[in-house]
Amino acid sequence: MSLVTRFRGAAKAAIVGRARDITDASASRTALVLAPHPDDETLGCGGVILRKRAAGTAVTIVMVTDGRHSHRSAVISPDALAARRREELREAARRLHVEPDAIRWIGIEDGTVAADEDRLVAVVEQLLAELSPDELYATSADEPHPDHAAVGRAARRAAVSVPGLAVLEYPIWLWGAWPLRPGHRIGSLWGAAQRVLGRSAVVVRTDGYLNEKLHALEAHRSQLTRPMEVLPGEEWVVLPEPVLKAAGAPAEVFFPGQPRRR
Repeated sequence: MSLVTRFRGAAKAAIVGRARDITDASASRTALVLAPHPDDETLGCGGVILRKRAAGTAVTIVMVTDGRHSHRSAVISPDALAARRREELREAARRLHVEPDAIRWIGIEDGTVAADEDRLVAVVEQLLAELSPDELYATSADEPHPDHAAVGRAARRAAVSVPGLAVLEYPIWLWGAWPLRPGHRIGSLWGAAQRVLGRSAVVVRTDGYLNEKLHALEAHRSQLTRPMEVLPGEEWVVLPEPVLKAAGAPAEVFFPGQPRRR
């Protein structure tokens, strides 16, 4: 294990160790959950969603893309993969106790969210005005995946239209590339230090809901296993162990986002 990897692990432990527990307060707060791709909603917020729904709290899942470009295959076309991932999301949402009419699809093409960020901001602003949630969840703007980072930025920008809205950013791929992020080493290091010293991160415990969360994650079969019809020799990448380990942790971690116009 490299020194950078060790340092990132220590930074995560310090941030999580000093995070504030908002489990009880969050349960009764309505939420809009922005997910770049089907599976992100469960990986990052599955426990939160389950706890809210158990309390009878409204949750809306907003899917930015259909994930059609997560894999390339000679036998599964992008349209077919999109259809599969849509159905997987519907089943995962059912297991999270989210009603079908509480799922919204934005329809931005997978891999192009950054280029369509202004449109995403406008749609999220409309949804915030329509649903008036207490909390807005989105992937972290510091994520190395460009779609994830764009969703985080869009959430911050849209939140400007709703004073007092709580913006909570969830990491999926972040810990493998941050802090000491290439090209932003000093800035990412300073950001991590601020989160430790300022206790700015928050956590929601998954106790009592973890098995249901992992059951919901199992609905995303295309991201966890190689489909039987995929030809021998074709690559089919599945979610890596660090991401799955984080999904099974005793608490979900969130960074309060600061609404900003740009």
